Amino acid sequence: MVKLPYGISNFETLVSNGYLYVDRTPYIEVLESLNQRYLFFVRPRRFGKSLFLSVLEYYYGLQYKDKFEQLFGKYHIGRHPTASANQYLILKFDFSQLDTSSFENTYQSFLGNVKDSALTFLGLYDGLLGQPDIEKVENYTFPAEVMQHILRITKLKAPNHKIYLLIDEYDHFANEILSFRFGDFQEMVGKNGFVRKFYEAVKVGTQSGTIDRLFITGVSPLTLDSLTSGFNISANISLREEFNALMGFKQHEVREVLRGIGVPQEREEEVLALMKEWYDGYLFAKEAAEQVYNSDMVLYFATEYSLKKQYPEDLLDPNIASDYTKIRRLFKIKGKEKEHLLYLDELLTTGEIRAKLVRQFELERRFDRNDFISLLYYTGIITIHKSSLASVILKMPNYVIEQLYYQYFHQVVLERSRLPANQVDLHELVSVLALDDEIQPLIAYTQDILTALSTRDKMKFDEKYLKAIFTSILFTVGVYTIHHEFEVKQSPTSKGYVDILLQKRPPFETKYQFVMELKYVKKADAARAEEVKKEAVGQLQRYLQHDDYLQRLEHLKAYVLLFVGNEGEFVKVSV
Repeated sequence: MVKLPYGISNFETLVSNGYLYVDRTPYIEVLESLNQRYLFFVRPRRFGKSLFLSVLEYYYGLQYKDKFEQLFGKYHIGRHPTASANQYLILKFDFSQLDTSSFENTYQSFLGNVKDSALTFLGLYDGLLGQPDIEKVENYTFPAEVMQHILRITKLKAPNHKIYLLIDEYDHFANEILSFRFGDFQEMVGKNGFVRKFYEAVKVGTQSGTIDRLFITGVSPLTLDSLTSGFNISANISLREEFNALMGFKQHEVREVLRGIGVPQEREEEVLALMKEWYDGYLFAKEAAEQVYNSDMVLYFATEYSLKKQYPEDLLDPNIASDYTKIRRLFKIKGKEKEHLLYLDELLTTGEIRAKLVRQFELERRFDRNDFISLLYYTGIITIHKSSLASVILKMPNYVIEQLYYQYFHQVVLERSRLPANQVDLHELVSVLALDDEIQPLIAYTQDILTALSTRDKMKFDEKYLKAIFTSILFTVGVYTIHHEFEVKQSPTSKGYVDILLQKRPPFETKYQFVMELKYVKKADAARAEEVKKEAVGQLQRYLQHDDYLQRLEHLKAYVLLFVGNEGEFVKVSV
């Protein structure tokens, strides 16, 4: 059994204690071969950014020279070291834990973080730099002053040594305030803002040669772009094909993880197929050939599975679910929530959305459709599906993210309909469906939502929007794997798409599985209802007759759901 490094982001701890490490050290050579020395790389939350920075720290830090063989000997870079191994002074900042409750608290927290990192650096290299003047550092009142102090001491006391600067989660604190206190954000990164001044000091350090290399990670380029001339030296390598899999796991690596935790060979393909559906699907370059899995999600699953020998009830690690549900905050940026929610509607009703990916944001001057959709892409809650001339078509990467979207959408629908969120026990609605084949309570709840929605909300109401509302209820409970527009056979030579397929999701012991066709007829067209219903029943019968996959599903029930205006009814179709 392999030891899984779930939650471990320190490379020495990982290696010294025999944890699994999926080797990413070949990328060190690639990074060094670039003409650019000041690199900027963004990936969604919990994608292994902190661990990779730790790898760089131990590889380049001169204080770890005696540990090189111990740490890197069995990995690619240990067998093929570069000339720069263990040649740098490592200065590292981590801005993931700042207090953002107010502007003043953010400032003081940022300043304190910079001071702590500075004192760690000065103490670590006191043999070269001399004993740090702790009182002097503590008395600085601006983060830029602290940075200037480090550069001054290094250049004076260790002129033959260079700094490799590592900055982790550079934008975490800014993302916390961007949606709700945009004025504070602008003040921080604006012309005289303390964040801008800090990065201006970093820029001076690169110009003087004291900072020789730089690697910055975060979730999106939005904050860095907002610094404009304050920091315009970094090369954003996030969308380059060769770095598509720098972080995250490839399919064959996930397979090795499953073998390492003892998944029986006869179950390997089944487990891998489910994990692919749940955690795969990320593509970070249009030209890239292989999608990648979210590494944290894979390790969470593997850890849970190895302990209980069964699938976890929660597909997404509860400890990090809050990170992903911050998607709600993104919709409020610049007070454009209503406009941004239209894109959510588009994504959920069509399954995809088109945009031109923005490589540089100009937040102070504009924040349009392409900007917002690009931000969703950078944060990992949509991903590249395929290219389309100068734009790309994006979609939700996997089932876990899809579930988060629909849960959020359901909250939005409740707000639009002004229904209290706790008025109905949704778990009970889905339980009676799953265990007793009782669908009427689910239809009644959907009717309540439709009745409560305003006339304005229903101006562009159609069948796709009805499906999104209905499906959001099922996703909120999460005991089924839910497929939309599932491809099936409707004759020996032709295919069709069933609206909703509810499949059992281990470890939940649902009794029934369901295939459903949803139809919507406006009240003004009620005379067409019987015709629409009859056509839908015939269509579903053809699917059930010809599709082998549906025929193999145990305890399958089939329904046509028809809504005429706000009123719903169902027809049970024989399986």
